[in-house]
Amino acid sequence: MSRRGLGVIALILGGILGLSVVGCTSEDTSIDLADTGEVISCNNAAFVYAKRANSSQDMSVAEEYLDAIAKNEGHFFGVVADGDPWAFDVQLASDESNGRRKAKAIEGLKAEKILGGDWNARTEEVDLFAAICEADRRLSSFSAEGNRNVLVIIDSGISTAGLINFTEESTREALLEPEVLISTLRESGDLVKFENIDEVIWFGLGETSGEQASPNQGTTKAMEYFYRALFEAAGVEGGITFRPGSGAAPTEGVPSVSAVDMPRIAYDSENDRPMRLGDNVEFDELKSDGAIKFDYDSDALADESAAREALKDHINQLIDFPTLKVVVNGYTDTAGDASYNLDLSQRRANAVKALMVDAGVPESQITAVGMGEDATYETDEQNRRVEIVLG
Repeated sequence: MSRRGLGVIALILGGILGLSVVGCTSEDTSIDLADTGEVISCNNAAFVYAKRANSSQDMSVAEEYLDAIAKNEGHFFGVVADGDPWAFDVQLASDESNGRRKAKAIEGLKAEKILGGDWNARTEEVDLFAAICEADRRLSSFSAEGNRNVLVIIDSGISTAGLINFTEESTREALLEPEVLISTLRESGDLVKFENIDEVIWFGLGETSGEQASPNQGTTKAMEYFYRALFEAAGVEGGITFRPGSGAAPTEGVPSVSAVDMPRIAYDSENDRPMRLGDNVEFDELKSDGAIKFDYDSDALADESAAREALKDHINQLIDFPTLKVVVNGYTDTAGDASYNLDLSQRRANAVKALMVDAGVPESQITAVGMGEDATYETDEQNRRVEIVLG
């Protein structure tokens, strides 16, 4: 018997049960978002979300995706991302022939079973990787050609349990070098191809509430890089898009989540990226409002407090990543004797290193190198610079 011949609203609440129902139509029933010009096209979707003690999110940010599923009479999977993720599913469909009554019936399903559903965490902590894997497994029932399956994540991304766990050093280090943890997951067989996810939309990455402090801008950007690399490694060809969350108040009376002291990562505003291994940042006499500037023909900083403020994020990053090492390269302009300039550049690199050590960075993490005179840039103000390279 066909789906439309059932004569009743098709509602399937499976909890932990598997599904054998065929997917929805693959015809083009996309939704055009007037505010952004974006076209949402999806037949089925899995939402990873939970009402938790440290969550500042709700479902309102992603309601357009529910509308797209409803328009396609598709399947919705909810994966509650707590310490032991669990799932339920709903088919947003009706066999009602009258268009207005059909739309009303489906809207009622959406309001009651999804928006009004039980999204409360049941166990402590959050195992986000397990929740994502469960979402892919659920969508496997509807991965037929022509179907477009979207994974929607509404979460801060600060997972505290399982294989991606920011209370552990391996995950924290992955913010600087994602490939190491991803390779470990692949070699252990824990990271398989997400063959049933065509696209990922993530709301509220880095947005927290309660006792969980929000990560700084560089760390949030590093989390983007890490999760993007994870989904790419898992074969998600449609990419991942990050969007702001709702900022809703956290739910009371739900299991707790450990507050994580997220590592601080410097942010490269010029290139909109976090400072990671292999990256470098330059401070010349023009950048940072001339914060790192030396007195004429001297290794004395013109304004030590301004220099410390300009280097603050890099200092914090070194403190939070004890195994991270950097090289401080000093440069001068081409005025004067080359051998004298080489010595001056070394002394200036030493001065920056001394400032960072005085701020709490172990000396063993910093190497100061005098590079001598340089004419890379057009102006002397740019050539007189200090460069920090993460190694």
